[in-house]
Amino acid sequence: MLWIGAVAALLAGVVATNVAVLRLNMKLDSLSRERAELRAQTAALSSQLSSASSAPRVQRLAARQLGWVQATGAQTTYFNLRP
Repeated sequence: MLWIGAVAALLAGVVATNVAVLRLNMKLDSLSRERAELRAQTAALSSQLSSASSAPRVQRLAARQLGWVQATGAQTTYFNLRP
């Protein structure tokens, strides 16, 4: 009769271990999906940042909002710096 109790305890341990592994796998799957979503968001934000910081866009905004006017060749001065 003692062996029946021992087998039952071992089976309960196996079941508990399988349940714990199943829970961990479910959590891992959830985290994998979240990671994929975050990577997609990061890619979208990176694309938005690239578009927002492009030189032509910045020049248009500066002209429209700040009255910026591109300098002509006569207004440009270059300096040679000695090392």
